Amino acid sequence: MFKLSVCSMGAAFFLGLSLAQGASLGLGSDPKTIKAKSSSIEAEYSRNMRAEKQGEEAKSATPKTTVPAVRPGSVAAEIRSIPGATNTYYSQNSFSYSSTLKMREDRKVGAGLSVGGTLGLAGFNMELNFEDADGVIAGFGTGPGYNSVQLAWKHAFDGDYLAPYASVGYSRWYNSRGSSNNYGSSDILDRVLTSNEKKTGQFGTDFVNTSLGLQYNQLTGDLAGLSFFGELTAMWEVKRSMLLPNGSIGAIYYF
Repeated sequence: MFKLSVCSMGAAFFLGLSLAQGASLGLGSDPKTIKAKSSSIEAEYSRNMRAEKQGEEAKSATPKTTVPAVRPGSVAAEIRSIPGATNTYYSQNSFSYSSTLKMREDRKVGAGLSVGGTLGLAGFNMELNFEDADGVIAGFGTGPGYNSVQLAWKHAFDGDYLAPYASVGYSRWYNSRGSSNNYGSSDILDRVLTSNEKKTGQFGTDFVNTSLGLQYNQLTGDLAGLSFFGELTAMWEVKRSMLLPNGSIGAIYYF
């Protein structure tokens, strides 16, 4: 009997201790509470999964911006190399060249007028650029009592807005009509013509010319291609072997 009482008391003590530990761990909740907690956890997990899926769909729906490729060495590439150029507006109708040779490479033909020099009092020139630095000049001119033609080779040196150049060529001054003696207004003709040529008024004299010049080139904007030049020329008269200094100024437009 005593043993039964001791066992009963031990069982009661063990049961009380187990209930106390269950209460501290939260294991003594009823089924309704456990079900509510599991439902809450499941609902929160579903919301997180839906939010993550919607974020991935929004990223895939965003259009990708494709930046057009820029050819190295082009004008666009040079403009983009300028700090802050990506935020600057450039008109598609205007031009921009980084140097004189870049402009000559793009614009192969030039046409212009000159005063003085190898064509005399006034002349008209055409320039054809075979390469960015080298080209051929052909022209004709006039003056008091004579007309002129020329053919020359021109080499342009690289530069920014100002660029030097050199040319070597041939020119001929002539008068086949013989009806005027206005050649006296030209210091060059007055020095190179023979007495018979002056008397008859008919002549044709040939020059080999070498020129050094400086040219201003407009490289940007709507007036890109417009140039102004000044040059000094040494004219060698073939018939009488005379060296005559000369010079000219003028303008030319490349297109």
